[in-house]
Amino acid sequence: MEDPLGEVAADFSVRHVCGADGWRLRTFSWAPTNPEAAGCRPVIVIAGWTSVVEGWKPLLLKWVEQRPIHYIETREKNRTESPAGHRERPADFEMVQHCRDLAAAVHDLGLDAEECDWFGSSLGSTAILHGFKEGILEGRSAFLVAPNGEFKFPGWAVPFTWLPWWLYAPGIRLVVIPYLKLRVKEKEQYIRYRRSMLSADLKRLKLSTKMNRGYTIWEGLEKVEVPCAICVAASDTLHGHGESERIAELLPRGEIIEVPSNQFTHEAGVIPVIQAWQAELTPTE
Repeated sequence: MEDPLGEVAADFSVRHVCGADGWRLRTFSWAPTNPEAAGCRPVIVIAGWTSVVEGWKPLLLKWVEQRPIHYIETREKNRTESPAGHRERPADFEMVQHCRDLAAAVHDLGLDAEECDWFGSSLGSTAILHGFKEGILEGRSAFLVAPNGEFKFPGWAVPFTWLPWWLYAPGIRLVVIPYLKLRVKEKEQYIRYRRSMLSADLKRLKLSTKMNRGYTIWEGLEKVEVPCAICVAASDTLHGHGESERIAELLPRGEIIEVPSNQFTHEAGVIPVIQAWQAELTPTE
């Protein structure tokens, strides 16, 4: 596979790494060709629900030249490989399963999680936090964009979990995408969501939706010792700021960081924000 970022000053590789229970997760890795940057701590990137790597290209283009980056796709993505002969079910997409996958993937990549910085968005942020509070994941720090305290689907979306998966395609085009266009205020954010929904694995989309509906993150956050920046954007109308603030308050080393927009978190401009926050952590490590 060609590098989805095009030509960058980094060596690229893509492979399926071991997840939990025989699952295999597609992983994109970049190592800066600059020897000084290559020696920096790795960053593990876990994107949101159904996100595609192309949506993160503006950020990754610059970041992969400065830090080793490992972008791991969670198991609801369409290129994830489930065990041979396995019949997928909602329990496969329980949050703890994502955490177990990530722990196995980090090990398969040969990384020391305690020396890595995590970067997550939406479901990816939630999976990282869940892994921390359950003692499944470790890390030096985590910069988390809009983690979900709960997954609040609008009432009209609930019947989608009852439909056969093959009806999801017309439903997404006729209902979900028009809803996103009305709800999302940032044009770039809408374009990313539309692209990811249209490329989603529809069977897994249904199963993970059913599993996420009853999820809450609150219990146990006070046990998380990893420093966590909870990143919010004023113009992001899909992710509740109240939830993010509550998460930051419950985390012993949590901090709210505000940025101009959700799109900003997908661009190179967020890198100095992350670096400044991480620099403040160094004296206490």
